[in-house]
Amino acid sequence: MSARAILTAIPKVTRILVVLASALLVAAISVDAFATDGDILLRGFYRSVQLPVCVVFLIGFFVDMYVSPKRARYFFSHLIILVLSIPYSAIVEAAGVKLGATASYVIHFVPTVRAVMALVVLVVFISKNRLVGFFLSYVLILALMVYFSSLIFFLYEGAGANPHVVSYWTALWWCVLQATTLGASFYACTTVGKAVAMALSATGVMMFPVFTVYFTGVVRKYLDSYKKSSIFAN
Repeated sequence: MSARAILTAIPKVTRILVVLASALLVAAISVDAFATDGDILLRGFYRSVQLPVCVVFLIGFFVDMYVSPKRARYFFSHLIILVLSIPYSAIVEAAGVKLGATASYVIHFVPTVRAVMALVVLVVFISKNRLVGFFLSYVLILALMVYFSSLIFFLYEGAGANPHVVSYWTALWWCVLQATTLGASFYACTTVGKAVAMALSATGVMMFPVFTVYFTGVVRKYLDSYKKSSIFAN
């Protein structure tokens, strides 16, 4: 294999590794959410895979920047990806810095945002139709938002904090209703649960008009093709 072929293959391989690492990170959150052996910030599957996953993210970023014809422009236009790929938890832990509970949770789950971005880009890439690709990306974002929110809601509102949350499926159903802005039959009790409710409602308000626009476009396209059929052409 020539050197040029190797250089061409490396970015493709790193992008595949980024997608696989993203899926692993999402799976790790699910495993830890249902575990009952302690604080997920101190131990857990997600914590153990976060550092190597972030290393894969960083390698993917710098490989793509290296093969870009305009590296400086790529760096600044994709800076958010670099920021979300940094393993802040490992850095803070190695430096011996003590953070509050809220700050610890925020930096702990920052790489998850990068993972969601990678999965969304994959959906757009594999979609032949650009409009369908963007629509599917919005669906994926909404689905992941509801899923992650249901895990967080279950962690904080379950275990007696909210008598209405008797199982994970109750938490998931509550999050679905909250995202559709219909509202559930009970309210969040904890501060984190209320924050989840606010985030889900805001996401639903922003996302669902996209579905309306998409389906309106589909119907309009169908009507245009119908009008151009042989029946109306005559």
